[in-house]
Amino acid sequence: MRVKMRRALNSLMTNNFVVHFAESSQAACETILDLVPKDAVVGIGDSATVRQIGILDRLENVGVNILNPFSRELTTDPGKREMRYRMSREIFTSDVLITGTNAVTVDGKIINSDAVGNRVSAMIFGPKQVIIIAGRNKIVKDAKEGFHRIRNVIAPYHARTKDFGTPCVQTGKCSNCSSKHRICNVTTIIEKRPWQTRIAVMLVDEDLGLSWDEKWHDERIAKIKLNYERVTWAFAKPSD
Repeated sequence: MRVKMRRALNSLMTNNFVVHFAESSQAACETILDLVPKDAVVGIGDSATVRQIGILDRLENVGVNILNPFSRELTTDPGKREMRYRMSREIFTSDVLITGTNAVTVDGKIINSDAVGNRVSAMIFGPKQVIIIAGRNKIVKDAKEGFHRIRNVIAPYHARTKDFGTPCVQTGKCSNCSSKHRICNVTTIIEKRPWQTRIAVMLVDEDLGLSWDEKWHDERIAKIKLNYERVTWAFAKPSD
C-alpha cells in the first residue's frame, strides 16, 4: 500500500469514519455488495468513479432498488428534468447513498464542491449509511491542495465535458465566476464523521474519476481524462 494512502486511511479512521481499502475496482465492488443489504433502497450521487468501478450493474444484478437521477437517459432529456428533481429528493430518505468525492486529504478530510448541493447535503445528513469511493488520484496533501484541484483541474474539465460553458472552460482556471451554469456553488469539508450518519470511505488503488496533479506525467493524466470521458456525457442544459 502506498504511503500516502496508508496515511489517509489512518487519518480517516482517527476522524471516526469506517475505512476500507481495495486493490482494484472489482475488490471495491465486492466490499460494497457486502455493505449494502439486498432490500435496501440505494441512492446514487453523480460520480464518474461510481460508474467506472461497475457497482451499478452489480447492484442491479442482485435486485437492489437503485435511485439514480444521473443516468444517461434522465440527464440528456430536458423533458425528464422534473423526474430527476423528484428522484434527487427521494435519495434523502434512501437507506444508502453511494457516491464519489472530489478530494480526500492525507489528514482525513473529505472535500467536495457541488452545483446544486444535493450530493454534499446527502453525504452529511440524509441516508443513514453513506459509502464514499475515491481512487488514489483523489488523495491530496491538505485542504489547500484539495481546493486547488477542484478549482483548477476538476471544475474546468468537468464543466467542459458537460458543455456548461463557464469561463473556466476557456481559461482552465477558476475565476470565481457568476455564470448561471457555475458548478462550484456549494463547497463542504467533512472534517469528522457527523454524529447521525454512518460514513464508510473506500480508497481504491486505481486512478478513478476526475483529478490529477499537474506535475504528473502526461501519459497518466491522459489516461485519467480518457477513462473519465468514457463514463461522462453532456447534460441537458439547466433552465434559467
